[in-house]
Amino acid sequence: MKNEKTAVAINVARAEVDRWLDAKRVNEKQRKTNSESIDHLVDAFADGTLVLNDDNKIAMNLTWEVGEGGKITKLEFKPRLRVGEIHNNMKGIKSTDADARILAYIATLTDQPSGVISQLDTEDYRVASSIVVFFF
Repeated sequence: MKNEKTAVAINVARAEVDRWLDAKRVNEKQRKTNSESIDHLVDAFADGTLVLNDDNKIAMNLTWEVGEGGKITKLEFKPRLRVGEIHNNMKGIKSTDADARILAYIATLTDQPSGVISQLDTEDYRVASSIVVFFF
């Protein structure tokens, strides 16, 4: 079952992504390096999948619900992470296992168990991964 999403103009979406990146103090070099992820984020803001809240948390309307009984329809990403927060979810994960690291970051940023995050549809995972790259 799909969630209802509110689309916005592409220039509004671009401004929201820029506002989020500015609040995170992401420099121009990192923005250029991750331009493909930025484009994914702009598309997701434009189609209503992502919404930037006033507190710089990103709300993600899931394309497909997850969790027990499909009760989770939305994820909310923290605007900042501390090393200690991510450290707890990285226990047992090899530094060379990129997929497990991304999953751990998504889980930490959303305060959801890794088991729930592993249920994400590939489209939802792609959008979430585009957020995560700005926390490495």
